[in-house]
Amino acid sequence: MADADLGDVTIHYDETGVGSLAYVFCHGGGGSGQVFVEHFPFWGEHFPRVVTWDNRGMGQSSQTAKYSLPLYAYDLARLLDQIGVERAVLHGVSWGGVVVLQFALDYPGKCAAIIVDSSSSEVNVAASENWYNRGEVARLGAEAKLDEFRPAFAGHTASVQAIRERGMNVQPKHVDSYVAMMRALAGLREHPLTPRLREIGCPALIVGAGQDATAGAGGSVVMARNITNARLEIFQESSHGVYRHKRDEFRALVLEFCRDHGILPPE
Repeated sequence: MADADLGDVTIHYDETGVGSLAYVFCHGGGGSGQVFVEHFPFWGEHFPRVVTWDNRGMGQSSQTAKYSLPLYAYDLARLLDQIGVERAVLHGVSWGGVVVLQFALDYPGKCAAIIVDSSSSEVNVAASENWYNRGEVARLGAEAKLDEFRPAFAGHTASVQAIRERGMNVQPKHVDSYVAMMRALAGLREHPLTPRLREIGCPALIVGAGQDATAGAGGSVVMARNITNARLEIFQESSHGVYRHKRDEFRALVLEFCRDHGILPPE
């Protein structure tokens, strides 16, 4: 584990291996890169380098005065420059998938490929309200705005019951970053990334989960239809975060995808 001083923020990261090509994991909203460390042994067998990192204000990265989707992507670009990663296969799950999309739009030269798992480039009205209110509950407390939650799609697990049972589970020091993440997700209603997705030129593997009660699988279809060089795979029996729930199948798919695009050598 290590920390990269980027001037305005310190980004915590973990890595294994050496080299200019890396498999880079981007964590979900409210989480940290630590969840991916246990996956290092597998990916380290196939990629010269594997990296996971904590978004600004999350995990062991420092808090800062400013948060925005472009800033999260900017942090990753600067981190990769500092540690000598020239090209990356970027894997983002949920919120991390949105960061990966922004990164691919802003820093195309650094992308060997992107993998977007259980995520979306746009949200509907109910989902926008839901994401925004998650941030408000973290900011104001578990009783804030509970009555304003409503399902965003058929099968969606509305947040009211979950919050009443276990709260948002966001540490006080992480609240500002978490609120920014939730507001960025909510903002995909008025400012979707979808119209810009055709600017992404690198290979894209879009992975959805048929039993995803958090983000749904519809967003995966939208992304795949709008990214020129995209492959779509829906794991019908998986829930949110295919890389965890269908681990072996996901790993095999990613290796096949990377070999098909010449990122990894043939078997």
